[in-house]
Amino acid sequence: MTIYAQPGTDGSVVSYKARYENWIGGEWVPPVKGQYFENPSPVTGKTFCE
Repeated sequence: MTIYAQPGTDGSVVSYKARYENWIGGEWVPPVKGQYFENPSPVTGKTFCE
């Protein structure tokens, strides 16, 4: 069994941002209306990122 450190903690090999923008026309663009949607983890059901 392989165990990884939780993203964002010391020893983590993977990092995630809390909020992502949209990749449009070769650049990251925030939503026009400023609304972000929660993206739940399929494992825990808790919000993973927006």
